Amino acid sequence: MYLERRIGRVFARIQVEKALIVCHGLPYEPGSVVEKSYTDLAYLFSKRGFPTVIFDFSGTGLSEGHFNLKSWVEDLLTVAENFDQVSVLGYSMGGAVAVRAAVEMQNLQKLVVVSSPCCIDLFSDQILKMVYENARVKNTLRGVGSFERFRDSFLRDFSEIEPRNWIENVKVDKLIVHGELDSIVPFESGITLYNLSKDPKTFLVVEKGDHFLRKDERVLNLIADWLEGRIKEKIIRI
Repeated sequence: MYLERRIGRVFARIQVEKALIVCHGLPYEPGSVVEKSYTDLAYLFSKRGFPTVIFDFSGTGLSEGHFNLKSWVEDLLTVAENFDQVSVLGYSMGGAVAVRAAVEMQNLQKLVVVSSPCCIDLFSDQILKMVYENARVKNTLRGVGSFERFRDSFLRDFSEIEPRNWIENVKVDKLIVHGELDSIVPFESGITLYNLSKDPKTFLVVEKGDHFLRKDERVLNLIADWLEGRIKEKIIRI
């Protein structure tokens, strides 16, 4: 993939054939990932030698379209096919989407799944109502319609991408990351994904970690170490 732009007086083409693709979760606040801490995350990984792609899924941020999880899988596949080789780092719902897309990717090298839901059982009407109300008030998810429409569409799509049904089919090296104090997606979800995964796999347990591990530099640097192949342990606790 290449990007063309003006740098001062000169015209330049930037060629990138190997990239780390970062997938965001269900947004809590409005705006694009380029306006949030994902930019800092991309900077950190790029400094560690991983050209990093951050993007807004359909129906969020600066991207077009309406929200639905099947479109998110398509979005990730579309981004990934522009590179010769990719690794994918998915946060929360972005991790669930990444697991499903990973099964289809021919150019995938490594997969990192952080604080991600394993199972449809986690999404009660109460939880979905909270997601829906936040999306309506803050316009974080476009095109959700009525609550009943949102709920039915969400559950239908998630049942098709449910990570516990797909993770064993992901053949590449996998890193599962979860905080023991995650109050949004329970720690047990990470355990489930790790146990269902086939080798090669690693589990990073963040003992005092909450749901928002993308802001924890210890976690980010360990992910970078793992991407570099410097971590060989099966289970790591920090």
